[in-house]
Amino acid sequence: MACSKAYRKNPMTRQDAIKDLSHDDYCCYCAETKGSKYTCCHENHFVPFEDLYEEDKEALIEEYLSEGK
Repeated sequence: MACSKAYRKNPMTRQDAIKDLSHDDYCCYCAETKGSKYTCCHENHFVPFEDLYEEDKEALIEEYLSEGK
């Protein structure tokens, strides 16, 4: 059964982005995800998404939404 052309997947919301981004820890200095790294920026300071600076959270959310993950 074919989908109509009018059908579109629901767009990603800010809340969806925050929920997805909250699963990782981030470098305090550059806001890169920790992943499997033990250090970043010559330090080992990683924090959860909610503990990042507001401007870093906003940048990550905007990047996430623009990539359409």
